[in-house]
Amino acid sequence: METRKIIAKEELLHARFPQKDVLQDDVQKVLRKLSLQKAEKLGNGHKSKVRIEFTSLNHKFNIVNTTVWAATEEYVMLKGGMFLPVSAILNVEFG
Repeated sequence: METRKIIAKEELLHARFPQKDVLQDDVQKVLRKLSLQKAEKLGNGHKSKVRIEFTSLNHKFNIVNTTVWAATEEYVMLKGGMFLPVSAILNVEFG
């Protein structure tokens, strides 16, 4: 298993992401969507941070601890105006 690197959300400005969704299973995609919706509610209502695991174009696994301000079908907007494509997200953790 690859080591996941914690990065600052500002580093997303320089990241490149795969065109293809990193999740293949439809159930996992639905769970990701529900997690992102929950993260958005927590971010807007309580300013709570979540841990988002994602992959970059060179298949490096990364983690960003941040507040989610908005989640659409294609992108997640994080605190500070940073964007992360939903298709690059592997997992969302709370707590």
